[in-house]
Amino acid sequence: MHNKIKKFILQIDHFFYKKFGSYKSTKLLENIKEAQTIFSYLNENETKLRFVGGCVRKVICGENINDIDLATSLEPDEVKRRLNKKDIILIDTGIAHGTVTAILNKKKFEITTLREDISTDGRHANVKYTLDWNQDALRRDFTINAIYADIEGRIFDPLNGISDLKNGIIKFIGSPEERIQEDYLRILRYFRFFLHYSKIDHNQQVIKLIKQYINGLNKVSNERIFNELKKILILSNIDDLFLNNSSRDIILSIFPQFKYYKRLKVLKNLEKKLRDDYDDEMILALLILDQSNEYEYFCHKFKTSNAIKNKFKNISNYYIELKSKKFFNEENIRRLIYFLGKAYVMDLLLFTLCEKSENKHMDIKKLIEYVKFYKIPKFPFSGEDLKKYGYETGKTLGEKLKLLEEKWIENNFEMSEKTLERFLGKIKKN
Repeated sequence: MHNKIKKFILQIDHFFYKKFGSYKSTKLLENIKEAQTIFSYLNENETKLRFVGGCVRKVICGENINDIDLATSLEPDEVKRRLNKKDIILIDTGIAHGTVTAILNKKKFEITTLREDISTDGRHANVKYTLDWNQDALRRDFTINAIYADIEGRIFDPLNGISDLKNGIIKFIGSPEERIQEDYLRILRYFRFFLHYSKIDHNQQVIKLIKQYINGLNKVSNERIFNELKKILILSNIDDLFLNNSSRDIILSIFPQFKYYKRLKVLKNLEKKLRDDYDDEMILALLILDQSNEYEYFCHKFKTSNAIKNKFKNISNYYIELKSKKFFNEENIRRLIYFLGKAYVMDLLLFTLCEKSENKHMDIKKLIEYVKFYKIPKFPFSGEDLKKYGYETGKTLGEKLKLLEEKWIENNFEMSEKTLERFLGKIKKN
């Protein structure tokens, strides 16, 4: 009977809150069907689960949500027990720290048990579980990441994160010194959030502490550092990171390879349509690439993918040629597309657009559009065609086919029957 009354009161409470008190900007989270399902399985008539962190921060600011983090008062084994009964995939992504990943209809939810950090070495923490939502908030990094919301739109904001978010204040929770020493990656996270949300200048005491503990990043895995860097690089105002003396000096001490940050000034002034063509990899290329192979050390240190290595190698190999006006005629661009592919040629053009050179008078923007819509021709001949002219399978046929392709390319990807016969120099078989 008691449970029925409790459930009835909760339903009434939810009705009035939804009608009069729901935080409107959380609607996008509330309407995710998969989230509704997981909340229904874990809550069971009382609040055991809340959205937290980035997804709440982003939805309040009207940004796209790419990750969904959930906090729960249930311990990991209980989370797994309840969800295992349902058609939900579970992965122990960080079970030692109380995190379970639930996947439903290809949507991922990182579900972490409320916890408090007992000890840390600057990269790993020993934790204990708690039922206290306030304690969980206190162990987080910044006030803007300690905002919680339930599936009914109720906001739990124990550290006034929404106020800091609206006022553009990036504030460490509690002692900045302690927060930094708990996880040195927070140095980079600070600059990411400051760049994205701050409306005021740096707190110089925070900058002083970051400089004091910057060597702590040596304890953090390069993989974590690189993942955080990529999140910084995609920010639309990335150039501001280097305009501010404090942030520029610190970032360059972490990434001394960023010798060409001034190229970002050109990037900033590009029209939005063009600016959107630059992803984090292309912006990284602008920061570090020249004609040397120094990028190889960066790629090795941060264990970048082969795709990134190959992109950088392509730009570096053509770096000198990009200074030549001849490089940018349509005939040469067509050849490059044929041999390199459209993606690599686009990389070269986008890079040149932000590089100081004598080619600024050239309309590279038109070439970029040209590449986007250019249809790559297909070589129309094969070994079977050559056999009709008397060639037999073997090395000679292969060499002749290669020479034929070169002639076809030289002739602007065209070749008449008459030219073909003259080139092959043999009588076609009937």
